[in-house]
Amino acid sequence: MLHATRRLLTERLHPLERAAAVELVSLRGGREDAEALLPLLLADPEAHGDLVDPVVRHGSRSMAERLFDRFVAHGRLVDGAPVDLLWAFGWAGLEQARPVLFAHAQEPNWDAAPAAVDGLVQLPPDGMEAQVREAVQTCVGKWLFAEYLPALAGWIGDEELVDRFLVDDGRTELPSTDCMAGVVLAVGLLGRAGRERLRALFWNGPYPSIWYESVRATGRAMRLTGLGVLDLAAELRGRLADPDVEAEHWWFVLVRDMARHQAETHGAPSVWRFLPPPESPLDLHRAVFGPNDGWDQGLGHLAMQRLGVDGEWLSGEIHDLRRPIEDLIRRDALVAELDLYAGSTTTAVP
Repeated sequence: MLHATRRLLTERLHPLERAAAVELVSLRGGREDAEALLPLLLADPEAHGDLVDPVVRHGSRSMAERLFDRFVAHGRLVDGAPVDLLWAFGWAGLEQARPVLFAHAQEPNWDAAPAAVDGLVQLPPDGMEAQVREAVQTCVGKWLFAEYLPALAGWIGDEELVDRFLVDDGRTELPSTDCMAGVVLAVGLLGRAGRERLRALFWNGPYPSIWYESVRATGRAMRLTGLGVLDLAAELRGRLADPDVEAEHWWFVLVRDMARHQAETHGAPSVWRFLPPPESPLDLHRAVFGPNDGWDQGLGHLAMQRLGVDGEWLSGEIHDLRRPIEDLIRRDALVAELDLYAGSTTTAVP
């Protein structure tokens, strides 16, 4: 059992300490940790709702079924149940949870609905395709809708339905920025078939990355389609290679936002079992600061060269990514070194 788990069981931690301990158990825990924490979650979900992730991530299917039996009634979560359970039921492979997840996924809220979609896409859609298609079609042509519902079009692999959200024909209203997260996830869930669709979304006009949910969804979609920040930076540099091309500030904003998102989420527990690993911090550094870290290779330098006043503030924000990314490179090296000592009988641990 991890020391972090013992602290969660026996101490009243500061909220920041508790959050760090819970994340550590999610990342490094095992079955023993999950078994120890499960009774807390079952007894007091309001106080211990943050334990859903480590319990389900490292627990058995039977443990997830106990949570389902305890916190689901009449096809819905009971009042006071942590909404993260919706994600967890999918992670645990509970196919009996699909009707519950689908019901919550259709609701226009910002907590249970995304958690339900996160759970649902980890289960097979067998037999639900028609229901999903009917529900998602109600969002087409609307400006506002249940934000994450369109993602299920990608879950069932309906490329034509996904494309209906992406076509700007001058007549059909496009989704609002607030509602783009589900559309972007739908593109990502198409896998390799979504790669060029995602690339077109990036470069055909200013990408709606001002809304954090869109940024978070885009990070997942990039990993699912195999499109990396290194690819975005390479395309940006290719566009800038022609001195006669008028550079757009949103080209740099796009790469900055996605690089920053990767840096902020690197090493965090994956929300989906099937999510491919992210780019390495070193590749992220190469994307932003060039292959050999030369000043003239960095995107900050290029922004100042090509954007005038806009380039000055963008250069500063791009430079601010240097320390977090370099810290990740050092952290990964340290963790790899410490992992070599796991189970070692030597006391010569630095």
